[in-house]
Amino acid sequence: MRRFLLLLLFVACLLLSGCAALTGGETANLPQIADRFTEAMRWKDWHGAVKFMEPEQRAVFLAQFKEDPDLHIVDSQIRNIQPGDEEGSAEVVYLLEYYRLPSARIEGWTWTQQWRRQPGRFAAETVWLISNPPPPLPWNR
Repeated sequence: MRRFLLLLLFVACLLLSGCAALTGGETANLPQIADRFTEAMRWKDWHGAVKFMEPEQRAVFLAQFKEDPDLHIVDSQIRNIQPGDEEGSAEVVYLLEYYRLPSARIEGWTWTQQWRRQPGRFAAETVWLISNPPPPLPWNR
């Protein structure tokens, strides 16, 4: 019985941690949330990364980022975060370094993102989402 309760507790913790992917309370902030976005991009988890976009921008993002076996991500990073002019907004400069076969030359692609704080389901919850679509990708032009 004790093993069952421990297993149940473990499963509940896993499920609850998944709900916190894009949100944070008082201790979470935009740099931490943006880092989760960069990790999804680094591993070509486009469907994970799109969850950091406002719903209106998701189709544009997924239209550009498709499965591409020739694309290899070298680095994915936030270069700069600046508070926006309006409260609850920020400008984030994102850099994706990659190469596409047959070339082995590393290229960079920069996206100046506009992040907006969204109201959460709970009073202490903060949700940050990207409000602007990505610029055209060099390999999709």
